[in-house]
Amino acid sequence: MDKEYLHATGGPQPARRWSVASKIGLVLLGLGGFFFYHSLTPNSHSIHVELMSDDVCPQVAPFNASKVLRGKEIKLPSLKQSVERLSRAVQVDTGVGDNWPDPDDKPDRWTAFEKFAGLLAEDYPHIHANDSPVSREFVHKHGLLYTWPGSDSALKPLMVNSHQDVIPVENEASDEWKFPPFSGHIDYETQTVWGRGAVDCKLWLVGAMSAMDTLLDQGWTPKRTIIMSFGFDEEASGVQGAKFLGEFLFERYGPDSVAMIVDEGNPVLSASDPESFGKPIASPAVAEKGTIDVLLSLETRGGHSSMPPPHTNIAIMGQIIVLLENNPFPDLIREESSSTIHQLQCQRDAPNMPAETRKALENLEIAERELGVHNVPKSKVRFALPMTSAPQDKLEQARSALLKSVNYLTLVFLKTTQAIDIIRGGVKVNALPEHTEMMVDHRIAVYSSVKETTDHYRALLEPFAKEHKIGLDFFGEQIVPREPDGPQLNVSSYREALEPAPITPFLGEEATAYRFFSSVIRETWFLDQPRIVLHEDGHEDAPEKKYKQPITVAPSTMFGNTDTHWYQKMTKNIFRFGAMSAHEDLTGMPMIHTIHAVNEHASIDAIAKSVEFYTNLMIASDDAKIH
Repeated sequence: MDKEYLHATGGPQPARRWSVASKIGLVLLGLGGFFFYHSLTPNSHSIHVELMSDDVCPQVAPFNASKVLRGKEIKLPSLKQSVERLSRAVQVDTGVGDNWPDPDDKPDRWTAFEKFAGLLAEDYPHIHANDSPVSREFVHKHGLLYTWPGSDSALKPLMVNSHQDVIPVENEASDEWKFPPFSGHIDYETQTVWGRGAVDCKLWLVGAMSAMDTLLDQGWTPKRTIIMSFGFDEEASGVQGAKFLGEFLFERYGPDSVAMIVDEGNPVLSASDPESFGKPIASPAVAEKGTIDVLLSLETRGGHSSMPPPHTNIAIMGQIIVLLENNPFPDLIREESSSTIHQLQCQRDAPNMPAETRKALENLEIAERELGVHNVPKSKVRFALPMTSAPQDKLEQARSALLKSVNYLTLVFLKTTQAIDIIRGGVKVNALPEHTEMMVDHRIAVYSSVKETTDHYRALLEPFAKEHKIGLDFFGEQIVPREPDGPQLNVSSYREALEPAPITPFLGEEATAYRFFSSVIRETWFLDQPRIVLHEDGHEDAPEKKYKQPITVAPSTMFGNTDTHWYQKMTKNIFRFGAMSAHEDLTGMPMIHTIHAVNEHASIDAIAKSVEFYTNLMIASDDAKIH
């Protein structure tokens, strides 16, 4: 009998031995016993129902490369060539700080990008050849725009983005690097290229450039136009690079003119990465959190520290820090959180998934099915959370249970975060500080907004300012008057705030781009494929047989910010994805944990997979049916 249904345990009996009345009585008795049992067990929150994994984490088939190529074979560049290209790219220090001047006003500050553009011209000769069909344009001096026209103008272009700049290296931390941060050292023992930008974001820039150069070399011509757009200050919000590139492209192509955009983002995780729960997974981000950097500055009277007030300027700012830390943004799950929830559901059967979280995910799925949330048909429901609860109550109970079961790293994807990153104040140990400032970085939950974030500040700071007789200027409005010679707190935005991005469709009829993108990922990463290895003599271990276990793909939320917000008007289909390795990092330091940190590095297997992924993407886009 179907295991999803309850059945009698006394053995089969001939149907004719039961009268109609007896059958009705048995059913009523069973139902009565069921409800009586629940009346005695009010803390029982669920009935176990086994659900098909394909229902909770649907997967598409890998795309058929041979069909798209129509008999033509594309040979990827040698692994040695790809690795050396990344090594050389890392050796150019393209670090960019916050609030750098316009390159038109201070060109000397940006000279590294001239060198980097020259390196790309040398390393990718087919793209930059005089007779190449690909055009290269410079936008706002250093923004790089490559366009390869397709033969079918009716097809919307594919856009591949990356950025040339990297996070600067702190001089104080340079000695902590295993190899110098701009050496691009190739370590054959650990199969690694070391250096700042080895992952973020030159790994993917090199992958995309290598793919296009290879396809040009081998005579492949696209039907769909391919655009590559590379900003040069993404780590400083893209105001000099991607902002100008986005405006330039929007003026050229117009709104909703691009089939899809692929930019940096959430990576492929190996089984050894803690975030994978022991199950390799690829998680392209279909959503992106917003951001606001709040600047708080406090002005007070100075004087000799031998005659201090009850609380110095720094002490008052310390109280504000405690106030913020004691009142974090709430842990919530809303409909807009669905991409993160889908990712967790796809990891539900992972070997290291905590049992409590697995159970909470099962209960959440049952509750969502009963309500028909996320296009899940109600007809598939067998049993749900406590039958005495209303469906919406069950859903909220299930969400609350999940939030209590997950670790903080998972909560980061679901909530608005705050990080107090910078504080400055005081000039001398015997002088009262007159000015202290603090900067707080917020990544805004996909269901929230900039206004909701600033309203949170007002709700905390306005009563605090009144209680302590502090004047409060809140984003240009003096909402608490300043007393004569009294302290003054100013709250403003350090740089332009960013609303959460529109969510790319990943379910239903509108999700054609997501299904296509998933098929390309599943053609590139296979769990039964061994690591691709480069030896010091240039020999590579890269078996070419066909593998049978494609990786699981799940939608996710990007917790950081990318240049894609400057291109949002051009398409609804934006994927933020990091082509990396599905194998354990041999350095003992997972690549994702060294981004923006000491010892950033990329595995050689990740370099090979990045080139393969972008090649597959460009080829497959010719036959993609994208709405």
